[in-house]
Amino acid sequence: MQERIIDLISWKLNVPSSSIHPHTRLQDDLNLDAIDMLLLIAELESRFDVYLTKEEVEAIGTVRDASFYLQRNAA
Repeated sequence: MQERIIDLISWKLNVPSSSIHPHTRLQDDLNLDAIDMLLLIAELESRFDVYLTKEEVEAIGTVRDASFYLQRNAA
């Protein structure tokens, strides 16, 4: 799932997937502001058919965090 997340982030942000790894910080390394962050997480939720709580969304800082919460909530 983590590779699919990296591919989606790469496509959505037009960033080479080779520059995205599990420890990539979404806001700091990819320069996402709060709105972009929420839009990206909403896209991930939609693509993986998962709903994250507000607390889970706030806990996402890296690609690895996103992968963890999406996998944990996957049906």
